[in-house]
Parts: sequence; structure tokens; C-alpha cells
Amino acid sequence: MSDDPPRPASGQQSDPRPTTGAPAWWGALERPDLPSDGDDVLGPTPVMTPDPVPVPEPTPSRRSIRWRAWSFNVVFVLVAVLIVCVGLGVVSVSMFLTCLLLFGVPLTVAAGAATVVARRSR
Repeated sequence: MSDDPPRPASGQQSDPRPTTGAPAWWGALERPDLPSDGDDVLGPTPVMTPDPVPVPEPTPSRRSIRWRAWSFNVVFVLVAVLIVCVGLGVVSVSMFLTCLLLFGVPLTVAAGAATVVARRSR
């Protein structure tokens, strides 16, 4: 025989909560000042959205900073294409335009992406 306490025959555990009666607050449920069930049911509370934050207008100094950044990018691309043209030995205008197209477009996209990333990270 085991040393464990005997279990009930039905296999369910007995309820360990005390069964001394209703809790102390149970009688307060019948107060006359409480509303009855279903009376004056409140509707859903409307959701208040906050006012949008005003966006400041770009100042002239901010515009000049943008123009300076883009002009720096354009000068950088032109210098890079010129270096590539000298390295390839370009001797005609058509070859220069071809180099500008082949190397300038990807460099312009990269410079624009770097500018956008730098602006959004602030």
C-alpha cells in the first residue's frame, strides 16, 4: 500500500475553497441606487484622434542647404565621369556622352539615394 492520501472515487479533486456562504459584498448588489440590468446601456465611447502636428514651412536656409547638397552631388558625378573618361582614353564627344550615360546614371542614382538616406536619418 502507498503512503499517498486517498483520492475520491470519482477521480475529481475536491474544491479547496471554503464554503462558508456568500462573500461580504454580495448583499451590496441589491442596493436601490444601482442601475438594473439593461437600463441606460452606454454606447461605445467615441475615439478622439489627436490633432496633426503642424509641419513647418521650409525656410530659405533649408532650401539653400538642399541646393548645395544636390549641386555637390552633380559636381561629384561630373568629376567621377571625367576621371573615368581620362582612364578610358576618350577622344571624342560621342565617347564622352557614352561614358556619361554608362557611369553617370548609376552614380547619380547612388548619390540621390545617399542624400535621401542621410536626410531621413536625422
